[in-house]
Amino acid sequence: MLKKNSNTVCVVHDDEVLWISTGLSDAGRCMLRLPMDQVLSDEGIAERIPKSIRGNHKHLCIVPDHWLGMERYAFQSTRPSLIEPFLERKLSAAFPECRQIQHFFNYQSLPPEGFEGGLMAYFLQEEKGYRLYDALEQLDLAPRRITAPAFLWLDKLAQSVADVDGQGTLLIHMGGCECRLYFYSKGHFIFSRNVALAEGTDRLEALTFEINQSLYMFSQKTKTELNRVYLLAGPGETCESFSDMLGRDVIDLQPMLKGSHTIASEAVPFLDGLLPSRHAIFKTSFFSLAHRRVKRELEWEPVQWAGILVGALLLLPLMGENLVLSRMLRQENTAFRIIEQQATQSATSLADYEQALDRVLEAAERPVCADEVRRLLAGLPAGMQLQALDMDLEEQPAIKLTAKVRVGSTEQLKALLASLVARVKADFKSAQQFSINDIQVSLDPGAATEALAHYVIALRLELI
Repeated sequence: MLKKNSNTVCVVHDDEVLWISTGLSDAGRCMLRLPMDQVLSDEGIAERIPKSIRGNHKHLCIVPDHWLGMERYAFQSTRPSLIEPFLERKLSAAFPECRQIQHFFNYQSLPPEGFEGGLMAYFLQEEKGYRLYDALEQLDLAPRRITAPAFLWLDKLAQSVADVDGQGTLLIHMGGCECRLYFYSKGHFIFSRNVALAEGTDRLEALTFEINQSLYMFSQKTKTELNRVYLLAGPGETCESFSDMLGRDVIDLQPMLKGSHTIASEAVPFLDGLLPSRHAIFKTSFFSLAHRRVKRELEWEPVQWAGILVGALLLLPLMGENLVLSRMLRQENTAFRIIEQQATQSATSLADYEQALDRVLEAAERPVCADEVRRLLAGLPAGMQLQALDMDLEEQPAIKLTAKVRVGSTEQLKALLASLVARVKADFKSAQQFSINDIQVSLDPGAATEALAHYVIALRLELI
């Protein structure tokens, strides 16, 4: 935990995986370039990983924009404990082909102006992305954060341009053989496009057509108009020529980016001016995804650092006390009784510290209530209606759940309970012995109808 140095940035481009150094002495140098298929096949890859990259599991991974999907949902609450289970259910149901979508998503709250509130969920939708993360995790190279060029450019715009959060914005990034278009609305990424540039004098005319088509798509998606157009031009291209083509003002972004801390790399020229420095990876606020497990670890890091600080503060008086006792031991025998009393007091203090530390460690090992409840509720099969939920936080933490089930036959009830048991075993390590026999089922005669029977189920799930 103490070592936070990130020596490389992982970049996925054109079916290759590259590791770009962020070190002070060799920033921008490509440390390793491997075909995507070789990384996924895991055939002798571990031996090809340089020592400078091995174990570097705290780096950033930049993936293509189209690897990330987005969906907008209406949701009133702003509490993460309610938003995250809601998005897990929605995304898992909407994209069943994305096998780990519940682990790789993040969201932004939408403003009421223009978006009418709600949530914008971004998620990893490319199957290769899941396979790549699993392969890197086996090599101890799983990234801490995953982002895309569109989000890095949005962060650059937010730092360099005023009022990005209140308007529609287009960034035109000209490259050698292609042009990248990034569309944003009120500080949120909407979509991007890569346009291949034709050779000849009519290349700008073809590009103008593609931009106008994209502007129409932007208006359809956001129901707003575009306010600002920024350009990162290539050689021989000017803002005036683009302004004449598009019939609107085009602003040169290059002067606004001067002084920003970035890394240039010949291996990934399309990221020039965009690759964050080693310091910026941890300090800037660009949007990114993280595995849910990693996200929880990041949320706990401040608590861990606070514990280290408390330990250091406790160590200082103990060290001072040790020095005092050492000096007193060299004094005359007449001071022996005083030294003995202070040593006894020191032993009592140490016992108190040990008891306090034991209580802290015991509390840290207990499960996180919100996470356990969220996982249990997310695993409830469709058709189960929650009736009551209780937490037992004494010596043996447990969740008590009561729910109503409306089914047409006992076979349907057994299938529903079997589905619940399978999900509980998959999500809770402490519930490997859990079975249908642990679920109490009773008929709810007051709610019965001619067609369907109503049952009340109750269970107690121990968390340790």
